[in-house]
Order: sequence, then structure tokens, then C-alpha cells
Amino acid sequence: MITEKYFWKCIYTWVKYLDYQVIHQNTDDSEIWLVNKKKSSIVVFKFGANSAQEVRFDKSRIQEHNSDIVTFLGFTPKNYELYILTDKTFTDENLDEYENTKFKVRIIRDNKQLENILPNFALKKIFTKQTNQTKTFYKNRALNRNPIEKHMVKFSPVTYALITVNVLIWLLMFLILNHFSDFKLLDVGGLVHFNVVHGEWYRLITSIFLHFNFEHILMNMLSLFIFGKIVESIVGHWRMLAIYIISGLFGNFASLSFNTDTVSVGASGAIFGLIGAIFAFMYISQRYNRKVIGQLLIVLVILIGMSLFMHNVNIVAHIGGFIGGVLISLIAYYFKANRNRFWILLILILILFIAAQVRIFTIKEDNIYNTIIANEMKENNYKEAQEMVQQTIDKHYADDETYYLNGLILATTESKAEGVAALERGLSYFPNSAILNYELAIANRSLDDNDKALKYIKKALKIDSSNNDYINLHKELSEQDDES
Repeated sequence: MITEKYFWKCIYTWVKYLDYQVIHQNTDDSEIWLVNKKKSSIVVFKFGANSAQEVRFDKSRIQEHNSDIVTFLGFTPKNYELYILTDKTFTDENLDEYENTKFKVRIIRDNKQLENILPNFALKKIFTKQTNQTKTFYKNRALNRNPIEKHMVKFSPVTYALITVNVLIWLLMFLILNHFSDFKLLDVGGLVHFNVVHGEWYRLITSIFLHFNFEHILMNMLSLFIFGKIVESIVGHWRMLAIYIISGLFGNFASLSFNTDTVSVGASGAIFGLIGAIFAFMYISQRYNRKVIGQLLIVLVILIGMSLFMHNVNIVAHIGGFIGGVLISLIAYYFKANRNRFWILLILILILFIAAQVRIFTIKEDNIYNTIIANEMKENNYKEAQEMVQQTIDKHYADDETYYLNGLILATTESKAEGVAALERGLSYFPNSAILNYELAIANRSLDDNDKALKYIKKALKIDSSNNDYINLHKELSEQDDES
């Protein structure tokens, strides 16, 4: 038996899963009109009909007001679908039309007929799944007028997929690595200036799907759930994904332009791009609903407030992502609406991109591997530090500082002789390294080989004559040599 619960469940299903929105309801809510602007389609659900004549009248009434409907919607519908749910028995007539504007009429008296109007197998499974929801539940959600809540009702597969991918990656890291250090994050694709300028461009994407810890991913996924669903509801699935990825790239380019000595990970830049897109949509529509803006600002303040208490917050990436979200949304809109503005914004985004590349490739780069090795040594994680040294050498990113740090590690964990051997090996690759010559001078002094120590410190001073440590050691060694 068809009840009002199924009537409202149908309307809710069309709103949630098929991207329709309610545009009209009669006084007793027995007739609800839905529209899908992208498909130029109108669906009318009516509860109750007593005869075939009444059905014909309902169809004629819609067709006779077609010009008014076009004026109201701002476009000409390509097809109409009229679904009448009733428990009355009368002769059904074929009232379908296929010329010009298509018109389909279906009389639904039982659940089997109800299932047949659903467009695909997945939706049939969802619809027929038994739930404890009431008629009021479906009605309230279908007729919800709050702009944000209206978008939150919509089914958002891309948002859910992005959340799933992020969570799965985090779980894999947690179960396999069990350690979210800079060393591990760099190893699995974190964003680092040094690596990107050396050709590892894939990090611009991989870093968006990595997170530092549970608090980091929890905050980002909650934000993605809210803002992702809103943007996906407004612009559609693939456009939302494009905004998300492009904003994430913008945020990463901004980060690379200013941060040269940190590992950056997280979806924050992409999420702030979604927020920027929402503000762009409000500007485009010229609808500045105070309640909506207030709700968005509250969420923003909470986001920013929480981020202040988190480790390694990349504010630059947030700003870059926000700007990217605004610009790409406006560019997409003005491509059809105003070509002059489209070209202006496209030129602006190209200028920003070129400026970022110039900045990224001209600022002094820091060897992030050496920074991480030094940090691991400070934490007495000499095993991890040694692994990072080997990885740095294998990647051909090692410099004289790498071998200097390697010498200190081996001197601490193995022996002085091993440490000296590592320093000498480094000096064979970097003979003009002041730091390696200086450390070898210190090492040989500790081994009571004053002549060798003096030779190395003279070389260090020749390379960097203004360094006070080198000057003082040279003076000390020279005085000892004179005494002897």
C-alpha cells in the first residue's frame, strides 16, 4: 500500500541523490514540483487521484502553463515526469509524449511500481532498505529552505571518496609506519621545497593526502565533509573535485614560495579553496544571506582557532588555497558569462603561477634531509638519522653537511675512527668544504695528530677566513706546534 511516507521518501530521494530541488508545493503539500536545471527536467509528485479523468486534467494543467513555467525557471524544460501515487483503482491510460518536450506519466499503486520509477539498481537498493525514519523526517529534509542545510542533504560521492582515501592513507601510515615524523612523511611524499626543485613534482599532489596525526586528519575531514558537500551540491561532482585539486596545488605553490625548511602535508589548502569557492558563489549570485554568512564565519573561526593549537600549521598554504578557490570558481563562471572578465582573471592566475615559479626556483634552498638528520640526532634517534643519511646519499642529495653529520653519528654510535673515515670520505667528494676540514682538524687533534689537524684547519681558513671558530682553532694548534 502506498502511504504518505513513501510519497515523501520519493521526493527526498530525488532531492538527495538525483540533484533535484523543490520549486513549488500546493497548499496541502499533496503536489510537489522538483527541478533539475542541469538536465532541464521537471518532476511532479502528486499524492492522490480518483480517476483517469483527473490524471488527464493534471497533465493538461501542466502543459497549459508551460509559458509561465519557462518564465519562472528562466529556461525551457526538455522533459516532464508526472508521478501520481494513489490507492484508487481505475483504468490507466498511456499519456506519454515524445515529440518536442517529452512528457511521462506514471500511476503508482504499490511498492513494486514505485521501485520501477527509480533510475538505477543502486538507488533501488537504497530506497528499499528498511529504515526507522518517519514521514516527517523525509518531508522536513525535502522541504528544508536553509541554504547550508539544503546542500548538506545532497548525496556527495566525490566528497565521501576524498574522505575515504584520506582516512585509508592515514590508517595505512598508522599501521605500517606507526610514526609520523618528518623523516617518514618526507619518505612517503610530503611537500618539501628542496625535493620539488630537484624534480619531484608528484609531491604537489601526494602531500594533499597525508596528515601529521589523528587531530590533524580529524579536523580536516570534518571540514571537508561540510565544505565539500556544499560545493559539490552547488557545482556538481567533477567541478568540485577540480576546485579541490587546483586549490590544493595553489596552496602548495604558495607554501613552496616561502617555506624552504619544513615538510608540509595535509588537505587544508584544498579545503580553504572550497571555502574560497563558496564566497565566490555568493558574490556571483549576489545573495548575501546574513544567516549563511554567519554560519560560514563561525565554522571558519573554529577552524582557524583549532589550527592555532596544532603542530606545523601552514598558514601560507591556507591563504594560497583560498585565493586559488576564489579565482578558479570565478574563471569557470565568467567563461560563459563575461569573456572579458574571464581573460582578465585567467591572465591574473597565470601571473600568480609564474611569480610563484620564479620565487620557488630563485630563493635559497635548504637541504631538508640535513635538517631532519640533525633533528633526529637531537632526539637521540641515531638509527633513524643514519637511515636518513643513507637515503640522502642514495638519492644523490648528499652535500658536505650530510657527511659532516654522518661523521658525528658514526663517532657516537661506532667509533672515532669510523667517524673520521666518514669525514674523509665526504672530503673526497667535497674537497673545498670548510666544515669537513674543520671537523677533521678537531678529530685529528683529539687523536693527538697535531700536524694533520693543522693541515686541515689551514685549508678551512683558506676557504672561510672570517669564521671565528676556525681562527681560534688555528691559533691554538699553531701555538702548540711552536711549543713543540
